[in-house]
Parts: sequence; structure tokens; C-alpha cells
Amino acid sequence: MVKSEPTALVDCHCVDCRRSAGAAYVQWGSVPRRDLIVTKGEPRKVPYENRIRSFASCCGTHLFFEDSEDSETIDFTIASLDDPIAFAPHKAIFLEDKLPWVVIDESIPSFQTIPKKK
Repeated sequence: MVKSEPTALVDCHCVDCRRSAGAAYVQWGSVPRRDLIVTKGEPRKVPYENRIRSFASCCGTHLFFEDSEDSETIDFTIASLDDPIAFAPHKAIFLEDKLPWVVIDESIPSFQTIPKKK
């Protein structure tokens, strides 16, 4: 459960996300860590490439992505929410890794890698 509006809603096409989810791309939201509540079970954490990916221990669903155990924010997979309808993407990232048959929504900004913060 998320207690605040996500600060980022992205479609990520990077190879790591695709492989970890077994999907063409992953839709992520980002919230302050304190605003994410796991309502059931304990996620299985997998360190990879100096980051942590978490999966549901019951079924293996990809749930979270974090830079470290004490990151201020945490990314969550939109599709893992009970009601993901309100969380449409605001941008697409890592198009350099996009599969050629994926169609990008041209109404949202798209980036070959990840946009630099201003």
C-alpha cells in the first residue's frame, strides 16, 4: 500500500528490469520509504548490481527496487498494487534497451537512458 502520491511514474525498458520481471518493460512508481506499507508477508530481497530488488516470497512477483536498505525512496511495481488504475506513466526511460516491437505512448516524454535531474 502507498500512503502518498508517487514522485515518479515511469515505464522502464532497461534490460535488468525486463529480465527481473520477465516482461517487455516494467512500470514503476516511487514514494518515500515511510509511505510504502507491506500489508502481507515478507518480501525476499535480492542484491544485484549494488542495488536491491524485492519479490513476493509467496509467488515471486517483482515488488520493489531500492538503491540501498536505507534509501529515502523506494520504487514499487505498479502492477503489484491491488488497484493500479490511477497510476498511468508520466515518462518512458531506457529506450536504448527497448524491444523493437514495443510501441511507446507518444503522449509522454521518452528518454534513451534516464533523464538528468536539474
